[in-house]
Amino acid sequence: MKKIIETKVRIEGKGDSKERALNTALGNIQKKVMKDYKGNMIIRIEPVNVDVVEAMETSYIERFLFVFAPRKRSKYKVVLDVDVELFLLDVEEIRFETVEQGNSLKGQIMGNNFLK
Repeated sequence: MKKIIETKVRIEGKGDSKERALNTALGNIQKKVMKDYKGNMIIRIEPVNVDVVEAMETSYIERFLFVFAPRKRSKYKVVLDVDVELFLLDVEEIRFETVEQGNSLKGQIMGNNFLK
């Protein structure tokens, strides 16, 4: 029922600062793992190791009305390989007990009491 899996996830993040690019990338771990492991309930995602694949800074000069107040701006992009340890709960292995309830007019109007 409970599984422990180690996997590698490649994630990417962009931002106006180095910290924002890294935060964006690390925030995408959950989305990537949820997409890869559908049908399982993820209990915990634990990053074990982080490897930097690519870290890039793009600089440009920004000007107000194309002439005034030039200033240097930077954008950052980072690509990471993260070794992740996943704690999964397999939903398909859980056996649910089936309870049949009769349909009545009162139950449809007032709402069925699911589990009394």
